Amino acid sequence: MALACRRCNERRYNFLTGIDPDTHEETSLFNPRQQQWSEHFIWTSDATQIIGTTPTGRATCDRLDRNDQFHHNRFIQKSRRFWTKLGYHPPKDDPRQKG
Repeated sequence: MALACRRCNERRYNFLTGIDPDTHEETSLFNPRQQQWSEHFIWTSDATQIIGTTPTGRATCDRLDRNDQFHHNRFIQKSRRFWTKLGYHPPKDDPRQKG
C-alpha cells in the first residue's frame, strides 16, 4: 500500500501499465514499494507539476493525471502552490528543475 489521494486511487484502479506519451508504448506504472521516486520524476521549479523523466514516470503521470491536466480547475496545482508557500511541499529530498 502507498499513501495516495482518493482521485489518484480511482485513476490508478487496477491498472499496472500505462502509455508513455512520448513513445506511445505500453510500460509499467511506478511502484512506490519497489522503485525510487527520484529515478522517475522531478518537480517543476515552482513545484506545481510532476515531470516524468522515464517511460514509467511519464506513463504514471499520464494514467494518474498527476498534474490535473484533464481537469479544468487545476485543483492539484493550486493546492501544491499553497502547500509550497506554507513550506509543506515538495519533500526536501525530491529533485526540482532548475529555474
